[in-house]
Amino acid sequence: MKLTKAHIQFIDNYLENSDIIYADIRMEMVDHVASDIEERIDAGDHRDFYYVFKDYMVENKAALLNDNKQFLKSADKKIWKTFIKELKRPTTFLLFLGACIGFYLLYQNYSLETFRDFTSIIPIIGFIGFILTYGVYQGIKGNKRFSVVERIAFPFFGFYQLPNIFLIKMKEVNGTIDLIWMIGGASLAFTLILVLCIITVKLYLNYERRYNQTT
Repeated sequence: MKLTKAHIQFIDNYLENSDIIYADIRMEMVDHVASDIEERIDAGDHRDFYYVFKDYMVENKAALLNDNKQFLKSADKKIWKTFIKELKRPTTFLLFLGACIGFYLLYQNYSLETFRDFTSIIPIIGFIGFILTYGVYQGIKGNKRFSVVERIAFPFFGFYQLPNIFLIKMKEVNGTIDLIWMIGGASLAFTLILVLCIITVKLYLNYERRYNQTT
């Protein structure tokens, strides 16, 4: 027996009301719960779905709530796997190369202080990008929350000081090595933060599409 869409939606609503706030975690749990209930019905439990579901949750709700914590840990792993995959794309290298050219032109046409000021606001650009790509888009699309996407905020904050690593000792440029270090570091920081913005959008669209297919 296969559960109906109404049954699936009922399970999803129940989990959401049980503080499983992230839609992607609920997706995984709904699949698991639905499969277990279908097995019970196929094994001979011919009661109405809601009675079968009630008994199932009495037995398994505590374990499901504990699984919620495990899903959050797996969300962090998925973020880094997606991030590494995006870094390996040829377009990411082209983005880094374009950033190097742009920062070189900035250095050639403006002062070193202007270069440093612009580089120092890269993390702010990234944070604004995160707010725009997730916060605003989420509000437009009905306030569904996805654990993987929200937890991308942690890498954003982690990369916040990255440009300073390359600029802290760069009060002046003495030779080609210093110039390469400064431009390469700024370009790397810019590329990494932009990649985070890109995977934020990709992950959100992917989870939203999967979530809509299951509800």
